[in-house]
Amino acid sequence: MNPNNTTLPQNFDLTDDRPIRRIGIIVTLATLGVFGIWSILAPIDGAAIATGYVVVKSHKKTIQHLDGGIVSQLLVKDGDIVKKGDLLLTLDGTENKAQLEIARSKFITLAAQVARLEAERDHKSQVVYPEALSDVSDPRILEARNTENQIFLARKNAHEGEMAVLRQRIDQLQSKIEGLNGQSRSKQDLIRSYSEEARDLKELLAEGFVNKQRLQEMERNYSSSLGDISGLSSEIASSQIQIGETKLQILQLGKKFQEDVTGKLSEVQTDFHEVNQKMLATKDKVQRIDIKAPVSGRIMELAVHTLGGVIQPGHPILDIVPQKEELIVNAQVSPMDIDRVNVGLIAEIRFTAFKQAITPVTEGKVINLSADRLIEEKTGAPYFEAQVELTPESYHKLKHLALVPGMPVEVLIKTGTRTAYEYLTNPISNAFARSFRED
Repeated sequence: MNPNNTTLPQNFDLTDDRPIRRIGIIVTLATLGVFGIWSILAPIDGAAIATGYVVVKSHKKTIQHLDGGIVSQLLVKDGDIVKKGDLLLTLDGTENKAQLEIARSKFITLAAQVARLEAERDHKSQVVYPEALSDVSDPRILEARNTENQIFLARKNAHEGEMAVLRQRIDQLQSKIEGLNGQSRSKQDLIRSYSEEARDLKELLAEGFVNKQRLQEMERNYSSSLGDISGLSSEIASSQIQIGETKLQILQLGKKFQEDVTGKLSEVQTDFHEVNQKMLATKDKVQRIDIKAPVSGRIMELAVHTLGGVIQPGHPILDIVPQKEELIVNAQVSPMDIDRVNVGLIAEIRFTAFKQAITPVTEGKVINLSADRLIEEKTGAPYFEAQVELTPESYHKLKHLALVPGMPVEVLIKTGTRTAYEYLTNPISNAFARSFRED
């Protein structure tokens, strides 16, 4: 045989492709086997995808006004940076300032009246005014003090004059009683004298040395003196009764004066406290005319842009986004994923506002999750709010980028690992389980 002869055997069939098919089947089965093993054993990270935006952790400060009003001065605009305590805008305070002056005038008048009535109640020699009425350079205070001083002196003099008249009457009655007592003593001495003379005359009459007429005259004088003493005693008793009545009048006069003062003081104090509360409330309104920044930050959502604009009571005027405060992400998690999201899970954060080529993927942690679902105002879509805090390493990665509140982000909250097999079979098994629960 020629070694160069390449003629195929006669029984060889060029159309037989079975070896190739066997090789293909083996390769296919091997591939499926490897894929099956991989799908069962290889873990794949699971994640809940959510959109969100950057917010200040301490939240933006919404400025409102309790009473509202008309803007008379506007010092800021959207985007301005302000410091804590800076004046933002001023409301027209003409009416409130006028009401405050009226209330202050009433306050001064009533405070002076209270001081005067307290001095009358406590029997003081002069009115002692409170610290609020110490500034006599204020014409209203000076006038109120002078008026109440005059009233105090006039009432004090009138009251003391009435008391003095009654005391003088007592003195007169006591002097009268002393005089009557003197007359009574004289009469008693005279009676004793008449009694002795009558006894002597009776002895002389018995011996016949005097006549009976003289004895009778002596007895008449004796009886007359007794009558005089009785009259004096009656007059003394009457004077003593008058003294008692006058003393009672003094007590009643003092009591009535105190009752009048106490009653008037109670009324004035009630009015004073009402006016004081009104003045404090009005003063508070005047102080709120100047609207100042409660924190340092950037002005946003300014609701009024012109002088004369009207601010409604309780309505937002502007927002201040605090500067140099920690930023977090508010992510809107779908209700379909909420069962897999918990506080403490790690999340990947992508800032979609930046170019992806220069923006690193940052890491954060879920620090809070809303207890109930919320509704997106614009779309009406339900969601759960998850607050994601950036790690210190993520802040360091983003230090060259300007993060501002409101910036959109995409958040992938890592919910754990599952195999590819579980990903493929879970929907089927869930549908299968539901089918058994259907009627």
